[in-house]
Amino acid sequence: MLLQEPLSCVELAEKTNLTHMATGRILRRLSEMDIIKPYVEPPKKRSRGRQFFRYEINAERAYFVCIKFQHFNESFTVYDLSGAVVHSENFESKWVDNDVIDKLVARIKDVFSQRGLPQDKIAVFSVAIPGRVNDQTGEIIVSSKIKAGVNIKERLKGAFPTADVEVRNDIDYACLNSILSDEFDYSNGTHLYLYIGYGVACCVVLDNRIIHEASGFGGEIGMNTLDAEGNRLHGAVAPFEMQKYVRQVTKNENLSLSMLEQACGAYPEVKEKLIFVAKTLGRTICNYVDVIGATHIVFAGEITQYPKFFFDKFLEELKNTNYSSGLEYKIDFSFAEETSEGQMLLARLNSLDWVMEQY
Repeated sequence: MLLQEPLSCVELAEKTNLTHMATGRILRRLSEMDIIKPYVEPPKKRSRGRQFFRYEINAERAYFVCIKFQHFNESFTVYDLSGAVVHSENFESKWVDNDVIDKLVARIKDVFSQRGLPQDKIAVFSVAIPGRVNDQTGEIIVSSKIKAGVNIKERLKGAFPTADVEVRNDIDYACLNSILSDEFDYSNGTHLYLYIGYGVACCVVLDNRIIHEASGFGGEIGMNTLDAEGNRLHGAVAPFEMQKYVRQVTKNENLSLSMLEQACGAYPEVKEKLIFVAKTLGRTICNYVDVIGATHIVFAGEITQYPKFFFDKFLEELKNTNYSSGLEYKIDFSFAEETSEGQMLLARLNSLDWVMEQY
């Protein structure tokens, strides 16, 4: 609550339904731990005439660093404990190898040194990658960006031994952002979150929690083969491939995905291609939802710009089995897909845990 706004003991007691005495004990303990401090602004007067002594988070108690190795979007951002940006910069690398990680480590150390920030107050490194990583060992299982044998978790931990390091699929953070934003009800039943952009990834959500199998591999479904020729799912359904095809047909190099429906009216082959892709995707996802029992599918990423008939055809193919024909499926479109927001929220929560563990 104090991460959201400064509050007094009275206000916190009212919000938490704790007694004033219990709330006061907690606040004293948090103050002793240097996690909170007195609010520096003059207290506001309430209509009933009382003034309040408020507390706020001590933002300098810890810092966390969010690193993104997404395609065409590589950056690192340093936040303080309140979530305010201390430093942010972009960088570029075609492939991520150990040299790239070492240069990044050196740059982060420079930033902390230049700003006079102690490195031992870095609570968490949160790293978003395209692909999957073993949660326990940090070894890359599959990635279109990180070279095999590069262990980001191990390398960061070696450079910053007092910090916690987490490396996750970037789409996990986008899904987490959707869950935390209360876009949809993820609490009842099983939900399949599909992010389709440069690739195809999915998350299974059960009771507001992303479910992973033991090694953290599940979800990178774009790598799955579709036929005997070895064609992969991401090659058949990725929106940038569709955009490239439509630009060739229309001879319009500036055509965007939002113009697809208009192109379908003028070029029948474009509509046929979209229907083919919808059926291909529907047949593939049908296998997943039949196994996990999901009847709620959330689409995120560039594919949300496709025309309505695309998703109608997808749904027809999804229900084209004896098992699924009688089930009611719901399709939603997520626009809380920004990886950075979900990554920041989780890293901040983990940073608070890190601070508590110091005591």
